[in-house]
Amino acid sequence: MKTIVLTGGGSGGHIIPNIALLPYLKKHFDRIYYVGEKGGMEEKIAQKNNIPFFPIKAIKLDRTKLAKNLKIPFVLPKYIAEAVELLQNLNADVVFSKGGYVSLPITYACKRLKIPYVIHEADKSLGVANKLAQGKASKVITSDESCNKNNKYITLGTPIRDEILRGNASKIGTKLNLDNSKPNILIVGGSLGAKAINDCVISCLGSLTKKYNVIHLTGKGKLSDTKATGYYPLEYADNIGDYYAAASLVIARSGAGVITELQAVGVRSILIPLPQTASRGDQLENAKKSNFTVICQEDLTPDLLLDKISMTLSMPKPISNYDKETSQKIVDQILLSMK
Repeated sequence: MKTIVLTGGGSGGHIIPNIALLPYLKKHFDRIYYVGEKGGMEEKIAQKNNIPFFPIKAIKLDRTKLAKNLKIPFVLPKYIAEAVELLQNLNADVVFSKGGYVSLPITYACKRLKIPYVIHEADKSLGVANKLAQGKASKVITSDESCNKNNKYITLGTPIRDEILRGNASKIGTKLNLDNSKPNILIVGGSLGAKAINDCVISCLGSLTKKYNVIHLTGKGKLSDTKATGYYPLEYADNIGDYYAAASLVIARSGAGVITELQAVGVRSILIPLPQTASRGDQLENAKKSNFTVICQEDLTPDLLLDKISMTLSMPKPISNYDKETSQKIVDQILLSMK
């Protein structure tokens, strides 16, 4: 019986691609486990998809309070030792890592146990955890050839869930009772929400709802008390494919996962990347290499947002360039790593 362990967490971009692989992994593996941080988003998502979840301890690099990072060399070895024990108990044959700080103890444990592991990078450059894990990885799957160093690296893109491509716009129109005479603007702050985007939308809501139906996925715990005709706030949506299908335009952060989804469904989009001060700059890099309208957060104002919405809606609809075989190709690479 073959066993695969999936890992990755901290944000939806490090988790959802793992879930996209599940239908393809189930054809080849008798046991599929998810390893991540206790209480993290990955635990909830794994449980929702009926994947047994096992918690590990991990430590995150702090980009703002650098002194906190001094304890990393002291606690990380202990966490790696615990990950070694867990992988032994799970009888793991192979590990697939989507990155994020939670993946590091597991990939280091794989090195000690000589368990093959494959890592995936969705951004235009490797994240910290993947940089540290790439050396002993059996395969490094990337979404951009600029990440590639040698023949161990292969560019296959980022997997998305099949249901993203099967969105049903009528479900959203019926559920929300949308005004069919107006275009639908969908605002997606990401799994953790986006305060700057949320605040800007609320500040120009009157102008927006005069022209558009505004569907606002605020992020969990970020709902506003604001009410207006034509404004439809929700914390999150499981059926995001249906919302994409209903949208005339999407406003979103620029994580690699969401960009892949937006390109795959071919919807006009405005990206507002996390600023460099709040990340390693990957979202800015992703946005610049996309074919979407981009607004830097430091430039974001209600007037600019309204202008960019009008301009983007007048542009031709993007053509989907997503390879529907992406998930299968990634699973093929995982299987090859075990030989």
